[in-house]
Amino acid sequence: LLVKRENSFFFSVSDSVYRQQYIYTSAEVIGNSLNRQKNFFTLNKGEKQGVRVDMAVTKGNGAAGVIVGCSENFSVAMSLLNLDFKLSARIKSNGYFGSLSWDGRDYQYAVLSEIPQHVSVNSGDTIETTGYSAIFPEGVMIGTVSDFEKSGGDFYKITVSLITDFKKLHFVNIVGNMKKTEQLELEKLFK
Repeated sequence: LLVKRENSFFFSVSDSVYRQQYIYTSAEVIGNSLNRQKNFFTLNKGEKQGVRVDMAVTKGNGAAGVIVGCSENFSVAMSLLNLDFKLSARIKSNGYFGSLSWDGRDYQYAVLSEIPQHVSVNSGDTIETTGYSAIFPEGVMIGTVSDFEKSGGDFYKITVSLITDFKKLHFVNIVGNMKKTEQLELEKLFK
């Protein structure tokens, strides 16, 4: 059962099945880079509007980035099109997960690695977030498999066609996990 609660900046969704709570707000992209190896975009909401570092940014149902800096009224997100951006991602059809990153080449594609070669992979398979990072909710779409090859070891190199068109970023959603701090503090005890 999903319940929506609104305030002036965010609305929250309480999921009574999984007992997780996320807050959402929309923002406008007022600056965006695509032609660098480390791309960022600027949003018109900041700390005064409840935005914090490590909140996820989505475009529709597609992953776009993560907030890395905030001022009172603005925030900057590291784009998925950044060599430093890593995202826990899985193949929706079979649940196998790995690490998704951008190789700096084409703004329309990313690379999913760490998927064992014994796993069935097909062109067109949906790639989505795992929810393991405590930043992105589980099941946010990233893209679809456009190509895959054996990479000399025990894993595939999977090319993912991104669902988010970074040349058309205008309005996005900022997603905050209200239980992120609790999860990360507990996980720190075992690292």
